[in-house]
Amino acid sequence: MVSWRWFKRNSGKLADARSAAINDTDIGADVPIRQASQDLLRRVSFADRIAEILSQLTLEEGRIFAIRGEWGAGKSSLKNLIVESLQNREKGASWLEFNPWQWGDGDAIAKALFKEIADKLGGDLSSAAGKRAGMFRRYGALLTGTGASIKAVGNNRLLISSLLANASVVALVASFGLDMPKATTVAAAFAISSFLVPLIGKAMVAWGKDRWAEPLDSIRSSLEGSLRELEKPLVVFVDDIDRLEPDQIRLLIRQIKVNANLPNIVFVLLFQPSIVEAALDEIADGQGREFLKKIIQANFDLPAVPRPMVSDAMVSDLSRLANAYSTKENGFEEVRWGNTLFGVIQPFIANLRDAKRFVSSVAIHLPLHVGEPLLEVNIIDFLALEALRVFEPDFHSSLFVERNLLLQSARHDSDGQDQEQKARLDNLIARVSERNRPAVEAALTELFPRVAWAFGGMYYDAGDWMSQWTSDRRVCSSRYFRRYFELQTPPGEMSDSEYGSFLTVSNDAIALEATINDIEERGLLGSLAFRLDDGVNRLPVESAATLMPQMFAIGQKLVDRGVGPLTSPWVAAWRAISWYIGRLPLAERGTLTIEALRQTGALSVGATIIHLNDPSDQRDGSKVEPKLDEETVAALKTEWLRQIRELAGGGDLDLHPDLGSLLYRWRDYAGGLDGPRAWVQEAIADDEGFLHVIERLMTTGTSHTVGDFVSSRVDSFDKRLLDDLIGEDVARDRLSKVDASRASDEQRRAITALRKTLDGNVDF
Repeated sequence: MVSWRWFKRNSGKLADARSAAINDTDIGADVPIRQASQDLLRRVSFADRIAEILSQLTLEEGRIFAIRGEWGAGKSSLKNLIVESLQNREKGASWLEFNPWQWGDGDAIAKALFKEIADKLGGDLSSAAGKRAGMFRRYGALLTGTGASIKAVGNNRLLISSLLANASVVALVASFGLDMPKATTVAAAFAISSFLVPLIGKAMVAWGKDRWAEPLDSIRSSLEGSLRELEKPLVVFVDDIDRLEPDQIRLLIRQIKVNANLPNIVFVLLFQPSIVEAALDEIADGQGREFLKKIIQANFDLPAVPRPMVSDAMVSDLSRLANAYSTKENGFEEVRWGNTLFGVIQPFIANLRDAKRFVSSVAIHLPLHVGEPLLEVNIIDFLALEALRVFEPDFHSSLFVERNLLLQSARHDSDGQDQEQKARLDNLIARVSERNRPAVEAALTELFPRVAWAFGGMYYDAGDWMSQWTSDRRVCSSRYFRRYFELQTPPGEMSDSEYGSFLTVSNDAIALEATINDIEERGLLGSLAFRLDDGVNRLPVESAATLMPQMFAIGQKLVDRGVGPLTSPWVAAWRAISWYIGRLPLAERGTLTIEALRQTGALSVGATIIHLNDPSDQRDGSKVEPKLDEETVAALKTEWLRQIRELAGGGDLDLHPDLGSLLYRWRDYAGGLDGPRAWVQEAIADDEGFLHVIERLMTTGTSHTVGDFVSSRVDSFDKRLLDDLIGEDVARDRLSKVDASRASDEQRRAITALRKTLDGNVDF
């Protein structure tokens, strides 16, 4: 099997040949090659042979040849190679290119054809060439019905009078805003006009001697004699015939047939046979193919192109565009790329036009995902999705709509939905053309592993694989799915490039702090926490002395961010710290963790890390494996108590967002409630302290009623917490005395919620 790396090593020759043909300016254009140096299909010798045949003089009558092939097979490219060969021949034929598709309706196509042939015959403006061109124009005018006699216009006095009258009116209108002409002046103008009408008519009759009135046979005879004097034939290439409407095809073929027997005129028609034959069926009693045989004397059918040759050309262009991103950091894997290239992309590529369309799409969309130094998406997933975008655009659009189905969101092993899910996936595939279904199924299996079972593959448990998929920026990760379709980093998320910059400075304390401050100022601290959680394996162990304290600080700032245990930035932050500790050398992790707590005073983070590593604090059957030994845990508790007592003594503890949890941890680590209770009683002695404390002890959640589209906020208090630290009587007394007018909006919410709790109006 040929791999991407093989193409990277061997694409130099191919890339050199293609460099002139594929540029950014060619994006989206169906551009054929122009010269032999660009030929990747080895058709130069075939083009030379055709050029030799076309260069032969035909003194008695002209000829009609055809270059036949399917759309995208390279007909125009072969024509360009033939033209280059004609130019290089000492006695090669003259030639011109005529593209009927750009001329509009049938009459315009015929007129344009004769005009361009006549202009070409005019050549260097010699008297003989000019005479030849004039005769051809007259002949073309007769055939197309465009040679109406100018005498008819000259003899029509009424028409001329109308023209002159209209001209007078225009002159009159143009004078508005200036001095209005007198009535006598206007009358004089009309009088002069009426006098001039007969004179102008006679002049037009005299000047307009009807040169088109010569007999057609006479014009043709003169034209044939002149054409026989040509030193080399004129080859007329007529391209894109198969893009015309059926009636236009018929008219064009008829005009070419009429002139096919003119000496030294050679027509070369380029088309897809099935389309032209179908257009001629209407005038040939369903025998369009047989009709065409009577017109065309010989066919040059395009040689078959080996699929590997087309693939080589395509991957050569891909190499030029995407080689810089085919790295492990961007999710590149040899085996997976081979599966995607041969199973997903290549089945769509039937010819060079398909390859060009695909490469153009990659060239358009890849820059939208490029960061510094990483892509914002997985390189292999990106290329597979581009193939679907180009060749099955409706199916590609449906992927975003069906994202929950593809990601298998909210599913579990025993939900019994396999049959329903399989039916939905089959319905999704049914939208695809039958020829492309195998490739689309392969794409779904490769891009979305969790639906592989529906196509005969294995079952993937998201819990075991999601972390790796997210780390690889795969489309099957809910974190990255939208980026592939929205073509930008979602609002509120930092890019992979920014995260890469964060990692780059992780060993430089000053630069790291500045980077984090910038991230925080832009409101992306929560996104950074998710990045740390998803990519903990990328965190450099050698930077732990600098990185660990900053991770503690980040986590502490996110304590009150998010409400869901699985989606909260706070959870992502402490989980990343825990996993990172597990990656550190056993002999160093304890010291580094204690030092991080000491430097930052991150009490909530510290309490969580202690909880995860304290065997006495684990419930039976816990799967959490301690990463710190008991001695380190004891030292962490000691440092933690020192800091909370210092904070309580300084008067700032009441501002802590995680106050209730910290007070209970204080109780647990100190062995009793004496310390926490004493601090609370002192803190609530005045109104300001009381309001601060109850605001921090209040718990805020949400309530959702079936049928509602939005949730409502619910504020409450833990009754046990109130009893342990404040006491019901004290709380009622303080509520009765507090001046609510001096409270903030959040504090007034706390007052209302506390009253409901004390009155028993809230379920606990």
